[in-house]
Order: sequence, then structure tokens, then C-alpha cells
Amino acid sequence: MAKRFEGIYPPVITSFTEDGDIYEKGIRHVVRYLMSEGAHGFFINGSYGSCVLMSLEERKKVAEIIHNEVSGRLPIITHVGEASTRATIELAKHAEGLGSAAVAAVAPYYYPGANAYDESQIIRHYADIAASVRVPTFMYNNPKTSGYTLTSELLVKLVKVGVMGMKESSGSFTLLGEFNQAATQVNPDFVCMSGSVGLIQPAFNIGIRGCVSGTANAFPELTVSLYNALEARDWEKSKELQNLVIAQRKIQATSGFRPAGCYTFLKLKGIDCGTVRRPWREPNDQEARYMKEEAIKLGLLRGDGLIGR
Repeated sequence: MAKRFEGIYPPVITSFTEDGDIYEKGIRHVVRYLMSEGAHGFFINGSYGSCVLMSLEERKKVAEIIHNEVSGRLPIITHVGEASTRATIELAKHAEGLGSAAVAAVAPYYYPGANAYDESQIIRHYADIAASVRVPTFMYNNPKTSGYTLTSELLVKLVKVGVMGMKESSGSFTLLGEFNQAATQVNPDFVCMSGSVGLIQPAFNIGIRGCVSGTANAFPELTVSLYNALEARDWEKSKELQNLVIAQRKIQATSGFRPAGCYTFLKLKGIDCGTVRRPWREPNDQEARYMKEEAIKLGLLRGDGLIGR
């Protein structure tokens, strides 16, 4: 199973109109572009995909559009996490019906900050999800957004009740390694994917081969090149590209929110990707000019907005 989830998986942004409606044409444009640049798979309806800004029916619609566009050519991991177990399972069953390779769920959010859930409730939540579908269930660890802090000890218990993989988005390389070690001791086929391309080089060196890369929405050619260099054991090139990725990520966060920066870079490349849904905001004109200028300096864009590398 692990082979299927190797490589660069962009967490696809969701395209909206200026009025805040789902922009199907924009979603299809983005997915086609990412496939043309060598993405190995997709992670959809996650944080970059504005999941919590959408209703259940809207999340289903976005999943349907992307699955239709991909048409089975690449594996899709659909994020189905919701605040309630019932809603999460509803989305999981829908994703399975569309042909998702796996479903992923962030820990139940909002109430964890109020200490509403003990460990047994979290375990039951994931056990119920895993039992509801035949495709693998992944744990999406994102403590910044869910308010829940995962431990290696709890992850082991989740693996024992059916969790078969994870997207690790704490941003800590140490935790990434600890989670991978703990889970694979219970299930050698457990899939641990880095949730940050900023960690892909060190992650690769400890055996982690999959990365859900937000940067890949804007610069898929850069992240895929980095992965290919690692696969080829070209350590000098991978060092150069990893440093370039780190510099690019900082530029993408110019407005303070990295996911919103993806839309600006895609538009600079001529991709009709729609816009964000409020209360998100795209970088303003001044920020966008700065992003373009800095990307040109790095050789990622030319003056006309086209790819420079």
C-alpha cells in the first residue's frame, strides 16, 4: 500500500467565484495544471482546500469535480474530517463511492480546546471511521487547526483500531520521525506522509516517501523536481532545491497566510484558478508585486509570469 502514496500530493486549493460560489472551471484548471507538472496524487478538501469554509454538500461537490477530472489517473486522498463522527462518516462513504484511494480525518475540532474529549473518545471516533469504509483511513494530524495534540502512544492505539496512515502537519521533524517509528512497529505497511515540503529532504532520509505539499499548488514543478532529485540520490541538487523550497514558502506567506498565496502565484502563471472564499483574502496588489519580484529573483518566474526554471 505504501508505494501508492509515494511522491508529491498537492493539497488542492478550492476555487471560488468573487461571490463565494464554487468555481468548477477553476478547480478543473488547477487539477489539469498539477497533473501536467507531474503531481503523483492529490489530497483534497483539506486545509488548503478550505474544508471548514464549506458545507457537507459543497465538500461532496468539490470531491466529485476533482474525481471526475482525474478520472482514476492518479490516487486521491479525500479529507473527510468534521467536528462530529456522523458527518465524518457521511463524507468518508461518499469519498469511497467516488473511488478515493484513502480517506483522511483531522481530529474532531472546536471542542478539544475545552477538554471535551478524552483519549477513549478519539479512539472510538477513528475506529468508527475505519469500520465504515473499505479504503484506508488516515489520521490527519494538524494541532494548529484542530486544537488536538497527538502523541505517539495514542497513534499506536489508533493503528490498532484500523488507522493505516497519516498526514503529519505539526511541522516538527522530530515528531514526524517519532510517529513513523511508533506506527510502523505496529503495522510495517503504515503510511506516514509529511505535511510539509519544507521537511521532505530529511523525511526522505528516514524512509518517508510521501509528502502533502501546499507549495505544490503554486510550484508543482519545483516540488516534483526536488522529489525526483531525492529519488535519484542527487544530494547536491536536492540540497539546492530544498533550500529553494524554503525560500519560496516564505514568499508565499507574504500576506500572512500561505494557502492564499497559491492563488496569486497561479494567476501569475496564467492559470484561471478563481479566488478564495471570505473571510480568507488574497494578497493585495502590493503584496502580489513583492511576491512576483522575489520569485523572479529566485528564478521561479520570469518577468512575464512564466516558469523560469
